[in-house]
Amino acid sequence: MSTVLFGTIEYYERELISYFTNNHISNKGDATMKIFIMLEAEIFNVFLFDEAIRIKCMQNLLKAFCRVSETYLVKK
Repeated sequence: MSTVLFGTIEYYERELISYFTNNHISNKGDATMKIFIMLEAEIFNVFLFDEAIRIKCMQNLLKAFCRVSETYLVKK
């Protein structure tokens, strides 16, 4: 398992997929929004970030969300 940095697209993809597999989610649409909101809150509650980094993290979360939705959720 490779290491990924917090805030990267790969980090958020891993978090989303991990949440689904570890919690045996049946209604993945609702679960996707729930984990997305949790990760979004994490971004906005980290006080060490400046606004530019928060925006970049949010963009990466959105990209990861789209990737996971298109691949993982549609195929399963």
